[in-house]
Amino acid sequence: MFKRLLVPLDGSPLAEQALGQAAAIARACGPSVDLLFVRAPGPFESVRTMPWGPAERAETERYLEAIGQYVATLGRATVTQSVQKGNPVDRICEHAIEVGADLIVMTSHGRTGLSRAWLGSVADGVMRHAKIPVLILRPLEGPTAHRGEGHDVFKHLLVPLDGLSTEIVPAAISLAKCGKARVTLLQVVQPLPEIALDTGGPYAAIPALDAPPTKELADAAREQLADLARRVEDETGLATDSRVIVESLLATSILDFARANGVDIIAMGSHSGAVSRLVLGSVADKVARGAEVPVLLYKPAANPKSA
Repeated sequence: MFKRLLVPLDGSPLAEQALGQAAAIARACGPSVDLLFVRAPGPFESVRTMPWGPAERAETERYLEAIGQYVATLGRATVTQSVQKGNPVDRICEHAIEVGADLIVMTSHGRTGLSRAWLGSVADGVMRHAKIPVLILRPLEGPTAHRGEGHDVFKHLLVPLDGLSTEIVPAAISLAKCGKARVTLLQVVQPLPEIALDTGGPYAAIPALDAPPTKELADAAREQLADLARRVEDETGLATDSRVIVESLLATSILDFARANGVDIIAMGSHSGAVSRLVLGSVADKVARGAEVPVLLYKPAANPKSA
C-alpha cells in the first residue's frame, strides 16, 4: 500500500483536479498527502530574479492551507504543505524523495490519440525523471471537474508487460488494493518474420500472425503470464486474469484493449535502455499520450534499488 502521496500544484483549476483522486486513494487505503506548490520563473525571469516577497509567499501559503483542509476532510487524511520556487520538474522530483513519497498524483493537459498528441510539459518531465511511480490523470469536464470530485478508486487495472520487466506490478497492485480492483495482465506479442518467396525477386522476411514461430512465442507468453496472474491472485486476493494478443502495433493494441474491456487505468513500466521494448519515449510514451484513462508510470531504471 502507498504511504505518502505527493500532489504538485500551481494554483490552476487543472492542477487542483488531482486532489479528488489523491483524496479517494487516501480515503481507501490511508496514505498521508503532501501538497507542493512550485512557483516557477516567468519567461523573462530566473529563480534568482523572480519576485517572491513576503506578501506573495503568505498569500500562497493561505491558498495551500485551504487546499490542505479540503483534502484532509475529503480524504480523511493527514495533509502537509510546502511552498517552493524553482524549476517545477526538478522541485517535484527532488521533493518526492525528500518527503519519502511513494506516488506522485498529477493532472496533465493534453489531447488523446496517438497522432499529434502531447502532455503538459511539467507532467511530461516528471514522468520521465521521477524515481517513484507517477499517476497521470486526464482532465475532467462538467460539474464534477472542480477539484476532481468525479474521481474515485479504480476498479479495473490493465498492466501491459513485455515478458522482461515486471517492476510496475507492485505499484499497480498497491493501487488495485485501494479499490479491490480487478487486474488484467496483458502481453502484446509482435509477429515474428517468416521467410517467404517473393515472385518478383529474392526471398523476403514478412511478419506472419499465424506462423509457427509466432504461435510458439505466444503460447510461451500465455503460460508465463498465466503463472504470474495466479501468483498475484494467490498473494493479494485480487481477481487477476491474463491475456496475450498477437499484433504488430504495441501501443495501439494496448489502447484498443483498454477501450474494449472497460479498463479505467493503465499501469506500465518503462526502461531507459534497449533491453525492453516498453521504452519510455516509445510504447509507454505513446500509451501515456493516447490513453483516454489515467496512466500509472514507473521508470525502474531511474531507481535500481527499488527494483
